[in-house]
Amino acid sequence: MCILEKIQATEVKYIKLGVGGEWEYDCLRTGKIKFGYHKTPHQMCLDGKWEEVKDIWLKERNNNHKTATSDVRQIRTFYTATKDMLFITFSKGLLHWCHPSGDVIKQDDNSRTRDTLNGWHSHSLAGNLLSQSVLSGALLSTQNYRGTICNVDLADYVLRKINDEKSPEIIDAETAEAQYLKAIISLCSLLTWQDFELLVDLIFSASGWRRTGSLGRTQKTVDIELELPTTGERAFVQVKSVANESVFSDYLSEFQTSDSYDRMFFVWHRGTLSEDLTYERVTMIGPTRLAQLILDTGLAQWLKNKVL
Repeated sequence: MCILEKIQATEVKYIKLGVGGEWEYDCLRTGKIKFGYHKTPHQMCLDGKWEEVKDIWLKERNNNHKTATSDVRQIRTFYTATKDMLFITFSKGLLHWCHPSGDVIKQDDNSRTRDTLNGWHSHSLAGNLLSQSVLSGALLSTQNYRGTICNVDLADYVLRKINDEKSPEIIDAETAEAQYLKAIISLCSLLTWQDFELLVDLIFSASGWRRTGSLGRTQKTVDIELELPTTGERAFVQVKSVANESVFSDYLSEFQTSDSYDRMFFVWHRGTLSEDLTYERVTMIGPTRLAQLILDTGLAQWLKNKVL
């Protein structure tokens, strides 16, 4: 997708592409927007005779003014939408979006189609897939609309998702989390080495690893032996309160010349060792990543209790 400019829209509309999504595949593939309401006179819509269009749908709806008004609103939206409007739809677990373009064309089956400005898209500008798993439930409920076209109440939210922008609330939350993580790093420095090893053991247990070796300094290079029950993978964790590159190199050398383990974890909370070092089958867990793991595994309260 070669779209570099920020996506903007005066309105965001949801459109259902056919009954049961019957037109989704063709529309998303060809970059078209297809619309039903087959009994609506095409020229009447082009001429903007909306009261006459309503009269037709009043007869179709047995003089139900509310339903006929909704019909005309949807038809008029499709015919008058400009490229400043954004259409969204959902298909196969993804949100798709496009800008309408060009004239409305009447098809042989009396359905109507429009082109899109540059096709349908299912990624944000940064290339992130717009999967339903990362979208608000309130937005997803829009697809329960029983008609064809409706307003999207969360228009700003949709545009932020497409433009990879964060809401003010998310920014505030991330700022608060960053401060909390700094505090967690400081708290770790107050632990005894025994409590620090216990903390690391709890983190791995919460992550699905099972300890198979004794906790403590009972072997030259192994503080904790682990096994991942789902795969049978064996690993060891070297825990150091303070670490530098020289200390790490010794343990790395031992691991690289041994066939006893599939992986090595090196964990520390202070020292000059860089957290950016990368080695095959070695996972570095320094102060920053350690703090995030403590938060993610729910061990922050345990840590606070230990240093009170």
